[in-house]
Amino acid sequence: MTAVLEDDPVRLNDDFTHRIDHAAGSARASGAVGDMIRLRDLRLRAGQHLGTSEATAWANDASAAEVPDLFLDIGDTIPEIDVRALDLARVRSAMAHHGALIVRNLFDPRLARHYRVAIDEVIEAANALAEATSKDEDDTRPTAMKGAYLPLGEGAGPLIRKHKTFLGKSGAIETFLSPRVSLDLLDRFETLGLRRLLQGYFGDEPCLSFNKSVLRRAEPLPHAAEWHQDGAFMTEGIKSLNLWIALSECGGGTDSPGMDLVPRRLDAVLPTGTNGAIFNWSVSGATVAEQFPGIAPARPYFAAGDAIFFDHFNLHATSSDPAFTEPRYAIETWFFAKSRCAVNQHPAYW
Repeated sequence: MTAVLEDDPVRLNDDFTHRIDHAAGSARASGAVGDMIRLRDLRLRAGQHLGTSEATAWANDASAAEVPDLFLDIGDTIPEIDVRALDLARVRSAMAHHGALIVRNLFDPRLARHYRVAIDEVIEAANALAEATSKDEDDTRPTAMKGAYLPLGEGAGPLIRKHKTFLGKSGAIETFLSPRVSLDLLDRFETLGLRRLLQGYFGDEPCLSFNKSVLRRAEPLPHAAEWHQDGAFMTEGIKSLNLWIALSECGGGTDSPGMDLVPRRLDAVLPTGTNGAIFNWSVSGATVAEQFPGIAPARPYFAAGDAIFFDHFNLHATSSDPAFTEPRYAIETWFFAKSRCAVNQHPAYW
């Protein structure tokens, strides 16, 4: 499957692009963990130049009036398509008019299982390092474990190498802390045609967020989750698209938590930290009810391998319900236009 573009995307021509392409080729050819680490660190170090020295041209955003609504008859729900119908026109239309797009079968069941196993290996490797660190021991883990999980070193640059991951109830770990998974996943995205789709959507080359691109093995929440828009955490004036991929069955009608979403296109960040909201970044349930009277939040069903696109204005929350008793595996990847990236989310070069 490849994405269909209506126009030629903007191309970059710089040293980082060539260096990263060469490093990626070396890592694929050798399969050596050291090459994967060098590639990972180079992507992150190069990303620190985006939003500052980057001078990429980008296309003006099209207004909703300029984009036909290809999903007129869906009512107050989220549009969905099969991966075979995934193209630029449908992504643009869904985002412009509905704020999200569900893509069924983006990964087949075997690939979803591959990444579930990989996430288990990443978390096992992270826990092994944490145990050694707690005992003031050297990192003597096998090389394979270091490929699965390795903190950032000097090669990643000064801005984020001290970043610490969070594991626990949230069950999340940054994708780039796994040199092996980050290489494998970006290659998979290339195969699916996602880079070309994103080039067309942004009118620019895509980059990724280090902070908000994560691997998840999440236990059900013991309490209701807070509504939020990721734009509340990000710098203004950005162009984004998030790809959230379920790796296990979850959501409505299952025993594993998915996501609740307001099925509406939003173009601004709602008031946060008010009207009973628990956190200064969250939107209270009372505010959601007031802002969207008569509109029920959507709780989609996701099979393993199903995915959803949305951007930094989408209002959503992790589903919570006593019926949810099993963990949920997922991969979340935030993309930005290189010329309009959220610099505070530490962009990574693709």
